[in-house]
Parts: sequence; C-alpha cells; structure tokens
Amino acid sequence: MFQLFNETKDVLEAIKYDDNIVVFSSLREFYHPIKSKGFAVKYVFEGSEKYIINGQKYDVKAGKYLLTNYLLEGSVEIESNKNVKGICINIIPSMLTEVVASMKRPDTAFSDSALGEFFSTTDFLENHYDANQTQLGGVLSRMGLSAQRNHLSTNIFNQEFFYQLSEKIVADQLPVFKQLQQIPTIKSATKKDLYKRVSLGREFIDNTFFMPLTIELVAKEACMSEYHFFRIFKLVYGLTPHQYILQKRLEHSQKILQQDRYSVSQAAIESGFADIYAFSKAFKNHFGVSPTLFLKQN
Repeated sequence: MFQLFNETKDVLEAIKYDDNIVVFSSLREFYHPIKSKGFAVKYVFEGSEKYIINGQKYDVKAGKYLLTNYLLEGSVEIESNKNVKGICINIIPSMLTEVVASMKRPDTAFSDSALGEFFSTTDFLENHYDANQTQLGGVLSRMGLSAQRNHLSTNIFNQEFFYQLSEKIVADQLPVFKQLQQIPTIKSATKKDLYKRVSLGREFIDNTFFMPLTIELVAKEACMSEYHFFRIFKLVYGLTPHQYILQKRLEHSQKILQQDRYSVSQAAIESGFADIYAFSKAFKNHFGVSPTLFLKQN
C-alpha cells in the first residue's frame, strides 16, 4: 500500500512495468502537451480535465475516461480551486495487438485485417466514455476508489494486469467497431464524426428519456438534421430513435415496479409516459405481461 493523495499539495506518482505506465495525479493547475506512446486511458474520479486530441476537445469529468490509441497529438489542461484527481494508463501497442490477434477466429463477424487496422491506425475512434457503462470503466472505478482510500498496492501493476486491461479495451471496442462499419461513408474521419454525433444523441436520450422528447430535439443536440440523425442512428444501433426512447422508458418502468414502491400509474409517469393505457400496452408487448400482473408477481 502507499499513501498517494494529499489534499494540500500536487501529486504525480508514476508506476512503470516494462514500457507500460500508470500515473496517478492530484493537481490544481497543470498544462502539458501530450503525444501518446501507446494506448492511453485517461480517467478522472474527482474534478475535470480538459483535453485537445487531434484537434477535438474533450471535457473529461468525474466518472468518465478518455480512450485513445498511439496515433495522437494534443494537450491536457487542469485549472481548479481544488485538486483534480485522475489516473492515466499507457499500454504498449504490441500488447494490445497480441490481445486482438488472439480474438481472431473463423466464426467472428468481422475480418482479421479490418479489426487489426481499427486498433492500429487512425480508424480508431478516440472518445470519452462513462465508467459505469463499460468493462474497462469498472476496473478504473475500483482503482479510483482504492486510490482515494489509500488501499492501492503497487504490486498489482504487473504483466497480468496490463493484459487484463487490454482485454477489457478490446471487448468494449468491438461493438464500436461493428457499429462504425454500418455507417456508409468512405472517409474514416467522416465516419467517426457521424458516430460521435449519434452517440451524443443517444447520451442525451439516456439522460432525458423520462421527459417529453422529439426526434427533432435530439437531432439538434447531435448537430444533425432530423432525417440524417434518424438514418444514421438506426444504422448504428439497429433501432430507430423512437424505438430506443421507448425501450429506455420501459426498462426504467420495469426497475421501478421491481422496487415495489410505486403504483402502475406512478411508474408510467416516472418513466415518461403521459398515457397509462399506452404504457400498459407497450409494457405488455415488450415484456409479455401487463404492468399490473408484473407488479403482483414481484
């Protein structure tokens, strides 16, 4: 175990295994140009760090992380009245390549060359993610919690740790790879831009599905025309935006009813349904049982 964070001073603590590096930081003011030497994971568990990566701005707030491959240039900036705490992990490209190669099987739905190029070229989608939504995020959240409690041992940062981290990255990125392939555009930069836009739209839905929503409003948040957003969203996620909103509302209503603290009408309202009859019909179509019977069964 080691004492890492002190609320009254800045800290940069680097741990190295071969050429893989883990850096813990607790900083109030910081600016530095960056040029990654490997796959980089930049996770924040207190405060906010601002990045510019290949000309794209990212505001990485607490509970989120930025994932990039080694083909990048940019900078990081921290400016806060209290310490911003984060973890930066660099994984050597050969290790991730080895993990990708081990996943190439004849029964996969993607070609070996296309998958390899995705992780090793500019086709890779540098982006920021919610740690609660990914396998890699689960590992980062636990590390952040241990670091805050000063329960983190340096002994865990061995070859096995970096292999497991690489496996999480590949597992999380496979759906992204497949979704990107659904966007019919030749230029990689255009494909990535469209994917980021519809991802913003989906994130907006995830945060506001219980409110009155229109596709026009969601498309505006994604900075796209309504039809273009509708078309690309369906290609990427296999659902129309309306179907996705409905799915989010129904899944939320199911969780509410499982808590056994709400009536059916309350669950409908809390989930964004204005009409209890429409809610009951949609719930039964989706789950195969009426919300009233579901409530009794639970």
